[in-house]
Amino acid sequence: MSWNAKKHRLTTAGALVALTALVMTGCAGDGGDAGEGGDGTVEITAGVAASQSSTALLLGVEQGFFEEEGLDVTIDYSATGSGAISQLINGQMHVALGAVSPAISAVAEGIPVQIVSGSVNDREDPAGTQYQTMVAGDSDIETFSDLEGKTVAVNSLSCCWEFWLREAVEKDGGDPDAVQLVQLPFADAVTALRQGEVDAISTAQPFATSLRQDGFRDIGDSAAVAFDNPEAGFTVFYMSEQFIADNPGIVERWRAALERSSEYANEHPEETRAQIVEQTGVDAELMESAPLPLYSAEIDVASVEAEAGFLEKYGVLDSAPEIDEIVAP
Repeated sequence: MSWNAKKHRLTTAGALVALTALVMTGCAGDGGDAGEGGDGTVEITAGVAASQSSTALLLGVEQGFFEEEGLDVTIDYSATGSGAISQLINGQMHVALGAVSPAISAVAEGIPVQIVSGSVNDREDPAGTQYQTMVAGDSDIETFSDLEGKTVAVNSLSCCWEFWLREAVEKDGGDPDAVQLVQLPFADAVTALRQGEVDAISTAQPFATSLRQDGFRDIGDSAAVAFDNPEAGFTVFYMSEQFIADNPGIVERWRAALERSSEYANEHPEETRAQIVEQTGVDAELMESAPLPLYSAEIDVASVEAEAGFLEKYGVLDSAPEIDEIVAP
Protein backbone atom coordinates (compact mmCIF):
# COMPACT_ATOMS: atom_id res chain seq x y z
CA MET A 1 0.00 0.00 0.00
CA SER A 2 1.28 3.48 -0.85
CA TRP A 3 0.47 6.61 1.13
CA ASN A 4 0.25 9.73 -1.03
CA ALA A 5 -0.14 12.09 1.90
CA LYS A 6 2.11 13.10 4.77
CA LYS A 7 1.15 11.44 8.03
CA HIS A 8 0.95 13.82 10.94
CA ARG A 9 -0.85 14.21 14.22
CA LEU A 10 -3.68 16.70 14.24
CA THR A 11 -5.06 18.90 16.97
CA THR A 12 -8.30 17.58 18.41
CA ALA A 13 -10.39 20.12 16.51
CA GLY A 14 -8.50 19.48 13.30
CA ALA A 15 -8.77 15.75 13.74
CA LEU A 16 -12.52 15.94 14.21
CA VAL A 17 -12.77 17.92 10.99
CA ALA A 18 -10.65 15.36 9.15
CA LEU A 19 -12.70 12.49 10.52
CA THR A 20 -15.88 13.82 8.97
CA ALA A 21 -14.43 15.58 5.93
CA LEU A 22 -15.75 12.84 3.70
CA VAL A 23 -19.32 14.00 3.50
CA MET A 24 -19.96 16.00 0.33
CA THR A 25 -16.44 17.46 0.14
CA GLY A 26 -13.52 17.12 -2.24
CA CYS A 27 -10.42 18.89 -3.53
CA ALA A 28 -8.08 18.68 -6.48
CA GLY A 29 -5.10 16.34 -6.55
CA ASP A 30 -3.09 13.95 -8.68
CA GLY A 31 -3.22 10.18 -8.80
CA GLY A 32 -1.41 7.57 -10.84
CA ASP A 33 -2.21 5.78 -14.06
CA ALA A 34 -3.76 2.33 -13.76
CA GLY A 35 -1.75 -0.56 -15.06
CA GLU A 36 -1.78 -4.35 -15.10
CA GLY A 37 1.26 -6.25 -13.95
CA GLY A 38 2.63 -9.30 -15.67
CA ASP A 39 0.81 -11.51 -13.18
CA GLY A 40 -2.56 -9.92 -14.00
CA THR A 41 -2.55 -7.65 -10.97
CA VAL A 42 -4.44 -4.39 -11.53
CA GLU A 43 -2.97 -1.24 -9.99
CA ILE A 44 -5.66 0.98 -8.47
CA THR A 45 -5.38 4.45 -6.98
CA ALA A 46 -8.15 4.91 -4.41
CA GLY A 47 -9.18 8.42 -3.39
CA VAL A 48 -10.32 8.50 0.22
CA ALA A 49 -10.70 10.90 3.14
CA ALA A 50 -8.86 10.46 6.41
CA SER A 51 -12.03 9.29 8.10
CA GLN A 52 -13.72 6.30 9.64
CA SER A 53 -15.45 5.73 6.30
CA SER A 54 -12.16 4.64 4.69
CA THR A 55 -11.03 2.45 7.56
CA ALA A 56 -12.28 -0.91 6.29
CA LEU A 57 -10.41 -0.33 3.01
CA LEU A 58 -7.17 0.47 4.85
CA LEU A 59 -7.50 -2.57 7.10
CA GLY A 60 -8.25 -4.76 4.10
CA VAL A 61 -5.16 -3.56 2.27
CA GLU A 62 -3.07 -4.28 5.37
CA GLN A 63 -4.60 -7.75 5.71
CA GLY A 64 -3.86 -8.59 2.07
CA PHE A 65 -7.49 -9.04 0.99
CA PHE A 66 -7.09 -6.84 -2.09
CA GLU A 67 -3.80 -8.43 -3.05
CA GLU A 68 -5.50 -11.82 -2.95
CA GLU A 69 -8.02 -10.47 -5.48
CA GLY A 70 -5.21 -9.26 -7.74
CA LEU A 71 -5.58 -5.59 -6.81
CA ASP A 72 -2.57 -3.42 -5.93
CA VAL A 73 -4.18 -0.50 -4.09
CA THR A 74 -2.51 2.88 -3.62
CA ILE A 75 -4.23 5.16 -1.12
CA ASP A 76 -4.53 8.82 -2.11
CA TYR A 77 -5.97 11.38 0.31
CA SER A 78 -6.11 14.17 -2.27
CA ALA A 79 -9.79 14.04 -3.25
CA THR A 80 -13.12 12.40 -2.49
CA GLY A 81 -16.74 12.74 -3.57
CA SER A 82 -17.51 15.38 -6.16
CA GLY A 83 -13.92 16.60 -6.11
CA ALA A 84 -12.68 13.20 -7.28
CA ILE A 85 -15.09 12.65 -10.15
CA SER A 86 -13.03 14.61 -12.68
CA GLN A 87 -9.98 12.61 -11.64
CA LEU A 88 -11.88 9.38 -12.22
CA ILE A 89 -12.78 10.51 -15.72
CA ASN A 90 -9.21 11.64 -16.45
CA GLY A 91 -7.77 8.36 -15.22
CA GLN A 92 -5.79 10.04 -12.45
CA MET A 93 -7.79 8.08 -9.89
CA HIS A 94 -9.58 4.77 -10.36
CA VAL A 95 -11.96 4.48 -7.43
CA ALA A 96 -13.19 7.22 -5.10
CA LEU A 97 -15.00 7.34 -1.79
CA GLY A 98 -17.88 9.76 -1.39
CA ALA A 99 -21.53 10.39 -0.69
CA VAL A 100 -24.25 9.10 -2.98
CA SER A 101 -25.45 12.54 -4.12
CA PRO A 102 -22.36 13.54 -6.18
CA ALA A 103 -22.54 10.30 -8.14
CA ILE A 104 -26.24 10.74 -8.89
CA SER A 105 -25.71 14.35 -9.95
CA ALA A 106 -22.75 13.38 -12.13
CA VAL A 107 -24.73 10.68 -13.93
CA ALA A 108 -27.60 13.14 -14.42
CA GLU A 109 -25.13 15.49 -16.11
CA GLY A 110 -23.96 12.74 -18.46
CA ILE A 111 -20.67 12.06 -16.68
CA PRO A 112 -19.91 8.32 -17.02
CA VAL A 113 -19.36 7.20 -13.44
CA GLN A 114 -21.08 4.45 -11.47
CA ILE A 115 -21.35 3.37 -7.86
CA VAL A 116 -19.49 0.07 -7.50
CA SER A 117 -19.80 -0.72 -3.79
CA GLY A 118 -20.95 0.49 -0.45
CA SER A 119 -18.59 1.65 2.28
CA VAL A 120 -20.25 2.47 5.60
CA ASN A 121 -23.83 2.44 6.83
CA ASP A 122 -25.52 4.20 9.69
CA ARG A 123 -25.95 2.00 12.74
CA GLU A 124 -28.17 1.71 15.80
CA ASP A 125 -25.93 1.64 18.86
CA PRO A 126 -26.50 2.28 22.58
CA ALA A 127 -23.73 4.91 22.33
CA GLY A 128 -25.59 6.70 19.54
CA THR A 129 -26.01 6.60 15.79
CA GLN A 130 -23.61 8.09 13.24
CA TYR A 131 -25.70 11.17 12.44
CA GLN A 132 -27.42 13.10 15.20
CA THR A 133 -29.25 16.37 15.69
CA MET A 134 -27.87 17.97 18.85
CA VAL A 135 -29.39 20.60 21.15
CA ALA A 136 -28.43 22.14 24.48
CA GLY A 137 -29.24 20.06 27.54
CA ASP A 138 -31.79 22.60 28.79
CA SER A 139 -33.37 23.26 25.37
CA ASP A 140 -37.15 23.00 24.98
CA ILE A 141 -36.60 21.17 21.68
CA GLU A 142 -37.62 17.52 22.09
CA THR A 143 -38.50 16.33 18.59
CA PHE A 144 -37.85 17.35 15.00
CA SER A 145 -41.17 19.19 14.71
CA ASP A 146 -40.03 21.44 17.58
CA LEU A 147 -37.45 22.88 15.18
CA GLU A 148 -40.14 25.07 13.60
CA GLY A 149 -39.09 28.68 14.07
CA LYS A 150 -35.60 27.63 15.17
CA THR A 151 -32.18 28.10 13.58
CA VAL A 152 -30.39 24.86 12.71
CA ALA A 153 -26.86 24.50 11.36
CA VAL A 154 -26.23 21.83 8.72
CA ASN A 155 -23.01 20.93 6.92
CA SER A 156 -24.39 21.60 3.45
CA LEU A 157 -27.39 23.21 1.78
CA SER A 158 -29.08 21.90 -1.37
CA CYS A 159 -27.53 18.57 -0.47
CA CYS A 160 -27.94 15.57 1.79
CA TRP A 161 -27.72 17.31 5.16
CA GLU A 162 -30.48 19.76 4.27
CA PHE A 163 -32.60 17.01 2.71
CA TRP A 164 -32.39 14.75 5.76
CA LEU A 165 -33.25 17.52 8.21
CA ARG A 166 -36.24 18.72 6.20
CA GLU A 167 -37.50 15.16 5.75
CA ALA A 168 -37.22 14.50 9.49
CA VAL A 169 -39.18 17.65 10.36
CA GLU A 170 -41.89 16.83 7.81
CA LYS A 171 -42.23 13.22 8.95
CA ASP A 172 -42.59 14.42 12.54
CA GLY A 173 -45.56 16.56 11.51
CA GLY A 174 -43.71 19.86 11.32
CA ASP A 175 -43.30 22.42 8.56
CA PRO A 176 -39.75 22.15 7.16
CA ASP A 177 -40.09 25.56 5.53
CA ALA A 178 -40.47 27.09 8.99
CA VAL A 179 -36.97 25.97 9.98
CA GLN A 180 -34.14 28.45 9.39
CA LEU A 181 -31.19 26.48 8.03
CA VAL A 182 -27.65 27.85 7.98
CA GLN A 183 -24.61 26.18 6.46
CA LEU A 184 -21.62 25.70 8.75
CA PRO A 185 -18.70 23.25 8.70
CA PHE A 186 -18.92 20.61 11.42
CA ALA A 187 -16.43 22.22 13.82
CA ASP A 188 -17.94 25.69 13.37
CA ALA A 189 -21.42 24.31 13.97
CA VAL A 190 -20.29 22.78 17.26
CA THR A 191 -18.86 26.13 18.33
CA ALA A 192 -22.06 27.92 17.32
CA LEU A 193 -24.17 25.50 19.37
CA ARG A 194 -21.91 25.80 22.41
CA GLN A 195 -22.14 29.61 22.20
CA GLY A 196 -25.91 29.62 21.73
CA GLU A 197 -25.74 31.13 18.24
CA VAL A 198 -27.94 28.35 16.81
CA ASP A 199 -30.68 26.28 18.41
CA ALA A 200 -29.59 22.92 17.02
CA ILE A 201 -27.04 21.33 14.71
CA SER A 202 -27.20 18.29 12.47
CA THR A 203 -23.85 16.60 12.93
CA ALA A 204 -21.88 13.37 12.74
CA GLN A 205 -19.62 11.25 14.92
CA PRO A 206 -17.50 11.85 16.87
CA PHE A 207 -18.77 15.43 17.23
CA ALA A 208 -22.05 14.14 18.67
CA THR A 209 -20.30 12.04 21.30
CA SER A 210 -18.06 14.96 22.28
CA LEU A 211 -21.11 17.19 22.73
CA ARG A 212 -23.02 14.55 24.69
CA GLN A 213 -20.11 14.22 27.11
CA ASP A 214 -20.49 17.95 27.78
CA GLY A 215 -24.20 17.79 28.60
CA PHE A 216 -25.76 18.34 25.18
CA ARG A 217 -28.36 15.86 23.94
CA ASP A 218 -29.68 14.55 20.66
CA ILE A 219 -33.25 14.56 19.40
CA GLY A 220 -32.73 11.92 16.74
CA ASP A 221 -30.93 10.77 13.63
CA SER A 222 -32.31 12.78 10.71
CA ALA A 223 -30.78 10.42 8.14
CA ALA A 224 -32.41 7.37 9.72
CA VAL A 225 -35.75 9.18 9.72
CA ALA A 226 -35.35 10.42 6.15
CA PHE A 227 -34.56 6.95 4.83
CA ASP A 228 -36.90 5.09 7.22
CA ASN A 229 -33.87 2.93 7.98
CA PRO A 230 -31.51 3.16 10.97
CA GLU A 231 -28.83 1.33 8.95
CA ALA A 232 -29.10 3.26 5.69
CA GLY A 233 -26.01 3.33 3.51
CA PHE A 234 -25.20 6.52 1.60
CA THR A 235 -21.39 6.55 1.55
CA VAL A 236 -20.06 4.60 -1.41
CA PHE A 237 -17.20 4.00 -3.82
CA TYR A 238 -17.43 5.00 -7.50
CA MET A 239 -15.47 4.17 -10.65
CA SER A 240 -15.57 5.54 -14.18
CA GLU A 241 -17.39 3.45 -16.76
CA GLN A 242 -14.22 3.50 -18.88
CA PHE A 243 -12.11 1.96 -16.12
CA ILE A 244 -14.76 -0.70 -15.57
CA ALA A 245 -14.86 -1.50 -19.30
CA ASP A 246 -11.06 -1.60 -19.57
CA ASN A 247 -10.76 -4.03 -16.66
CA PRO A 248 -13.33 -6.84 -16.99
CA GLY A 249 -14.25 -8.29 -13.62
CA ILE A 250 -12.81 -5.35 -11.69
CA VAL A 251 -16.10 -4.54 -9.96
CA GLU A 252 -16.54 -8.10 -8.72
CA ARG A 253 -12.94 -8.27 -7.46
CA TRP A 254 -13.25 -4.92 -5.72
CA ARG A 255 -16.50 -5.90 -4.03
CA ALA A 256 -15.13 -9.25 -2.89
CA ALA A 257 -12.04 -7.68 -1.31
CA LEU A 258 -14.01 -4.85 0.29
CA GLU A 259 -16.61 -7.23 1.70
CA ARG A 260 -13.86 -9.23 3.44
CA SER A 261 -12.39 -5.94 4.65
CA SER A 262 -15.77 -4.80 5.98
CA GLU A 263 -16.33 -8.05 7.84
CA TYR A 264 -12.87 -7.73 9.37
CA ALA A 265 -13.49 -4.13 10.47
CA ASN A 266 -16.84 -5.04 12.04
CA GLU A 267 -15.38 -8.05 13.84
CA HIS A 268 -12.30 -6.22 15.16
CA PRO A 269 -13.58 -2.92 16.63
CA GLU A 270 -10.41 -2.22 18.62
CA GLU A 271 -8.25 -2.49 15.48
CA THR A 272 -10.77 -0.35 13.64
CA ARG A 273 -10.66 2.37 16.29
CA ALA A 274 -6.86 2.24 16.38
CA GLN A 275 -6.74 2.68 12.60
CA ILE A 276 -9.09 5.68 12.80
CA VAL A 277 -6.93 7.28 15.49
CA GLU A 278 -3.75 6.60 13.50
CA GLN A 279 -4.96 8.13 10.25
CA THR A 280 -6.86 11.10 11.68
CA GLY A 281 -5.18 11.91 14.99
CA VAL A 282 -8.55 12.08 16.75
CA ASP A 283 -8.39 11.74 20.52
CA ALA A 284 -8.13 8.04 21.35
CA GLU A 285 -10.23 8.33 24.51
CA LEU A 286 -13.03 10.07 22.62
CA MET A 287 -12.86 7.44 19.88
CA GLU A 288 -13.27 4.71 22.50
CA SER A 289 -16.63 6.25 23.43
CA ALA A 290 -17.84 7.04 19.92
CA PRO A 291 -19.95 4.42 18.11
CA LEU A 292 -18.55 2.88 14.94
CA PRO A 293 -20.49 2.70 11.68
CA LEU A 294 -21.53 -0.56 10.07
CA TYR A 295 -18.99 -1.39 7.37
CA SER A 296 -20.48 -2.99 4.26
CA ALA A 297 -19.53 -3.41 0.63
CA GLU A 298 -23.17 -3.99 -0.27
CA ILE A 299 -24.86 -1.10 -2.06
CA ASP A 300 -28.01 0.06 -0.27
CA VAL A 301 -30.07 0.46 -3.44
CA ALA A 302 -33.15 1.68 -1.56
CA SER A 303 -31.16 4.54 -0.04
CA VAL A 304 -29.65 5.44 -3.42
CA GLU A 305 -33.15 5.61 -4.89
CA ALA A 306 -34.38 7.68 -1.95
CA GLU A 307 -31.47 10.13 -2.29
CA ALA A 308 -32.24 10.49 -5.99
CA GLY A 309 -35.80 11.32 -4.99
CA PHE A 310 -34.59 13.99 -2.56
CA LEU A 311 -32.51 15.59 -5.32
CA GLU A 312 -35.69 15.89 -7.38
CA LYS A 313 -37.98 16.89 -4.50
CA TYR A 314 -35.74 19.74 -3.41
CA GLY A 315 -35.10 21.04 -6.91
CA VAL A 316 -31.47 20.10 -7.41
CA LEU A 317 -32.30 17.85 -10.37
CA ASP A 318 -35.23 18.12 -12.76
CA SER A 319 -35.11 14.38 -13.31
CA ALA A 320 -32.93 11.83 -11.55
CA PRO A 321 -31.33 9.02 -13.58
CA GLU A 322 -32.55 5.43 -13.33
CA ILE A 323 -30.93 3.20 -10.74
CA ASP A 324 -29.26 0.98 -13.35
CA GLU A 325 -27.49 4.06 -14.70
CA ILE A 326 -26.19 4.96 -11.26
CA VAL A 327 -25.18 1.55 -9.91
CA ALA A 328 -22.80 -0.82 -11.69
CA PRO A 329 -24.21 -4.32 -12.21
